[in-house]
Amino acid sequence: MRWVFVIGWCVVIYCFSEFSIFTGESTERVLRHLLAYWPFGAQGDGGASPLNFLVRKSAHVTAFGILAVLVFRALLPRRWAYIGAWSFATLYAATDEWHQSFEPGRTAAVTDVAIDACGALVALVVVWMWRRVRNVRRKEISV
Repeated sequence: MRWVFVIGWCVVIYCFSEFSIFTGESTERVLRHLLAYWPFGAQGDGGASPLNFLVRKSAHVTAFGILAVLVFRALLPRRWAYIGAWSFATLYAATDEWHQSFEPGRTAAVTDVAIDACGALVALVVVWMWRRVRNVRRKEISV
């Protein structure tokens, strides 16, 4: 059952890459529209571009972090679950960028694969730390 969530999330990522509504130009347009209502909004041309960059790269980190955690859960209790989850997320990131290279208005970037891999790594480190703290607390309670 856990693999169903992995496959579902892969479909979500695929859809983000497939549909033109998620291109950089589209998110830039939405951010410019939102910033027009913000009191310290975008004056001139430079307002949304840095924010657009941050939003888009944060989406990469988040999406592939979630994917790595889902794959990790699907691979448990195997010893290599962390490595397998990171490898799966990174490989899927590479195939996602390759897929984007065929989509109008999209570009494929090796840097995006690196950002996705970092997002997966950060998420797995958080999971590792959380599991470690949880195990230490369980041992303290049982003593």
